[in-house]
Amino acid sequence: MNPTEIYDALSKIAEVSFDAGEFPFSFAEATDASQAAISKLRNGSTNKSDLPGGVLFGKRFHYAPAPAGKSDATLEQLRASKKTKSSKPAILFATDGEMIAAEHTPSGETLHCAFKELGDQFGFFLPAAGKERYRAVEENPVDVKATGKLAKLYDALIRANPDWGTDARRHEMNQLMMRLIFCMFAEDVGIFPKQQFSRLIFTYAGDRGAEAHRVIITAFQAMNLPTHERTGLPAWTGELDYVNGGLFAGAIDAPKFDTIAFRYLREACGLDWGKINPDIFGSMIQSVADPKQRSELGMHYTSVPNIMKVIGPLFLDDLDAEIHKGWDRARALQQTLGRISHIRVFDPACGSGNFLVVSYRELRARETRIMQRLEELDGRNAMSTSEMFSRIRIDHFYGIEISDFAAETAKLALFIAEYQANASFKAVFGRCPAALPLRDAARIHRDNALELDWEAVCPPPNKDEEVFIAGNPPFLGKAQQDFKQKSSMDHVFLGKVKSFRAFDFVTAWFFKAANYLRGRNIQAALVSTNSICQGASAANLWPEILTGGVEIGFAHRSFKWRNNAAGNAAVVCVIVGLRNTSKAAKRIFEDDVSHTSSNINSYLIDEQNIFVSPSNNNLFSLPKMTFGCMPYDAGNLLLLPDQRQEIIHNSPQSKKFIRKFMGSQEVVKGVERYCLWISNEDLPEALQITGIAQRVSATRDARLNMKDKGGIELAERPHQFREHIAPKNHAILVPRVTSERRPYLPVERVGADVISSDLNQVLYDAPEWCIALIASRLHLVWIATVCGKLKSDFRYSNTLGWNTFPVPKFTDEQLEALSNSARRILKCRYSHYPKTIADLYDPDKMPDDLRAVHKENDDLLESMYIGRPFRNDTERLETLFKLYAAKIKTLETANKKKKA
Repeated sequence: MNPTEIYDALSKIAEVSFDAGEFPFSFAEATDASQAAISKLRNGSTNKSDLPGGVLFGKRFHYAPAPAGKSDATLEQLRASKKTKSSKPAILFATDGEMIAAEHTPSGETLHCAFKELGDQFGFFLPAAGKERYRAVEENPVDVKATGKLAKLYDALIRANPDWGTDARRHEMNQLMMRLIFCMFAEDVGIFPKQQFSRLIFTYAGDRGAEAHRVIITAFQAMNLPTHERTGLPAWTGELDYVNGGLFAGAIDAPKFDTIAFRYLREACGLDWGKINPDIFGSMIQSVADPKQRSELGMHYTSVPNIMKVIGPLFLDDLDAEIHKGWDRARALQQTLGRISHIRVFDPACGSGNFLVVSYRELRARETRIMQRLEELDGRNAMSTSEMFSRIRIDHFYGIEISDFAAETAKLALFIAEYQANASFKAVFGRCPAALPLRDAARIHRDNALELDWEAVCPPPNKDEEVFIAGNPPFLGKAQQDFKQKSSMDHVFLGKVKSFRAFDFVTAWFFKAANYLRGRNIQAALVSTNSICQGASAANLWPEILTGGVEIGFAHRSFKWRNNAAGNAAVVCVIVGLRNTSKAAKRIFEDDVSHTSSNINSYLIDEQNIFVSPSNNNLFSLPKMTFGCMPYDAGNLLLLPDQRQEIIHNSPQSKKFIRKFMGSQEVVKGVERYCLWISNEDLPEALQITGIAQRVSATRDARLNMKDKGGIELAERPHQFREHIAPKNHAILVPRVTSERRPYLPVERVGADVISSDLNQVLYDAPEWCIALIASRLHLVWIATVCGKLKSDFRYSNTLGWNTFPVPKFTDEQLEALSNSARRILKCRYSHYPKTIADLYDPDKMPDDLRAVHKENDDLLESMYIGRPFRNDTERLETLFKLYAAKIKTLETANKKKKA
């Protein structure tokens, strides 16, 4: 169920007579529980509540009926329940049929409301349906109600007019919805007389709506014309005001309404549209035209706090400082007002306009604050205030959006934001301009931002203007990009940046933003997955951005950006602010706390601009690390324990050809697997064993049928993996991908009887002190920064991570101390057998003794760098980057001498 369906279901429960025994099962059904689960709750097999009449539904909710007037007291009983404490349900609630008392247990937030308001409070109860709570939706349920009504209307119109659902008419359909929304909003907030639009529609459309399309077309045509130009239109259109603003410009048409669509239109008009919130409403109604988003209807939006992370340090913080500085000086405040009036905001991936709406609203709020202060300072002369109104125009807000529906939505959201800001202004100053006709419109262009010249949308600023680029471009990795998106990447990067095809899609916006702002009074701040500041992107993209006077002015280090619907994992993001070289302070934000820095490099640390590139040779003389062996066998050379046992049982001599096989899962989770390991000289003997011969033959057939040339060539030696490398004595295995939750990178020492897969990086027969390096906090921080991540997991690279890892020149005594430390770590781990690395390095369950030996290892290693343990990760990185920079400089000097 999507949130609007949950709202509808809860509202229906609130409308019927309360039955304390039946209510919890109706509630479970309304919050998306299956009938099978409800049946088990009814018969008591899964209901573990310890309260009379109570129902405990797993992690979802714990309910108890309350005596009359005792809902709060019953909620206290739910809190004290032993079953509540052990099961940890998301929602506790009690009701007597008149009042509801509820608590969201993870946050401790409570709700006290009338039972009849159950539907309106659906946002609070979303966790009972396994969905995440969003306060903005919770506080303003009309947004979700409106979205649901629009979705039903949209679907009904498409069913009745299939041609309106085709690509050819999609733009007209989108415009129709936007125009209807504006009219419903306008008649509820006073732009139009109360219920004027809906009254006319329902008066002249007929009881069943047969003429609704003609009436709507006529009304829209009238609103696009001044009254004196409406020749040929019915007399009733004389009531309608001239709207302007481009909202009704262009072609005007409407589909036919059947009785169902007409009923949904009536229901939509019956809502109070004056309460909608443009900050989130714009994004929400995108789901109306996209069935793929319906499952999360009303929950897909970028939250205002996240937007403020971008526009705050981009321009609002500076304005606030300027206002504070000039607070007691009218002339200074007037200058700030003038500055604000010349600010232009541009979002080149604007979606439904969230960033533009919030930017507009925040600028208007500051303008109003200044004007209030000016009247306090000099009520007679300040600004010649009596006639002054806002100088912030919505045509100073620019956007590019590839989706037609979203682009239309953005225009509408800014119209609504402007009206609401004007209403707030009037509440303070008692004046505002007439709502109609609309003065201007936001400049939203429906196009591909990567193939469009941004200057054609938002011209470069003149000497008095400032342009701020802000937005949240699409997060798409290399594998997620379709043909068109790859073509757009080519358009941006081809011939300009090397190795760009491995970049995330979002990188193209950063590259274009840097080129657009270079040498101009423009700044930019964009949201990205943190991969843009890691790995290949940091080394290949940023040298092309941080050139020609462009620098990073501020940055938010990795944080979780929860802008998507419940059920979607939070994306780990960064925000990077670009500007031309400036003496203004640079700021790095971490956990919303900022500090100034002398420079911010592509890894978002306070260090010179260094770009760590892959190296085939270890720069610091550490032992060689390489990939493990890739089977390339379609599974035929690999054995599960029972398969191994079967072959050995049938042919005991086969044991010499079978070795333990370990990939990343075998290292981390202790999974047991084996493989055939046959040298060329032993092949004749091995093929005498039927079980082995069959698998070798199957490998040959599989490789011959492979599409790639390499696989086909490997058919010539079907008894071996692609690589045939085994340790002489031991090997050190490092999984190539590992969870970001672990406080240390997984590393394992194995004997000569173990073959590693290519899912590990391997040090063959290397000294044990290497384990102390890999298992250190210092190494994890380096890998996390320079290697990048797969989703949010660490991605380990030998060429980019191990070969570049800076180490000081260790003495023999130091290496022996590190070897001893490595042995203590391994010994401590083995003492907890059969627990696996996954068990032992779960941050919530890591044994104290293991944590202690790792701390000892960290302190030992770090003291070899600076004589003491590092204070934090920032200090670790700064030291590592200094060592790396010094090494690169030394190598470059040596190369120059060779060439000379």
